[in-house]
Amino acid sequence: MTCPFCDIVAGRARARRVYEDDNTLAFLDIHPVSPGHCLVISKRHVQWFTDIEPEDGLAGPFLKACYVVARKVKHALNCRYVTMLIRGTRVPHLHMLIVPTLEEDNLLDKTLNLHHFAQERLKPALSESELDEICQRIQKAKP
Repeated sequence: MTCPFCDIVAGRARARRVYEDDNTLAFLDIHPVSPGHCLVISKRHVQWFTDIEPEDGLAGPFLKACYVVARKVKHALNCRYVTMLIRGTRVPHLHMLIVPTLEEDNLLDKTLNLHHFAQERLKPALSESELDEICQRIQKAKP
């Protein structure tokens, strides 16, 4: 089975392309959360954002393309704001979701509101020393 995003890059699968450069491609999501919901993908198959190595030179161009597409969506649709999310669990190919908020209460806003509600109530009880230790571990970890 081939990667559906690689098929789009290769032209074997159809997509409504909204932006393209040497490293990235952006197109409308086929199952949009709101009108204008786009995906920005790397043209090179990389499974996770954290799989990019610093020497690859891909992270900067990828994030720049995400910025450009988010601005284009914001201006084209005159939306309140644009949510950007890297997750990639359904399609294991690096991609950023660009989701415009056109109305007060779209599906993504409801989901994020539920997340914030749960975050306040379910957050782990961490002491100051535990938070300091986590901070230090992240600081010392290799990129």
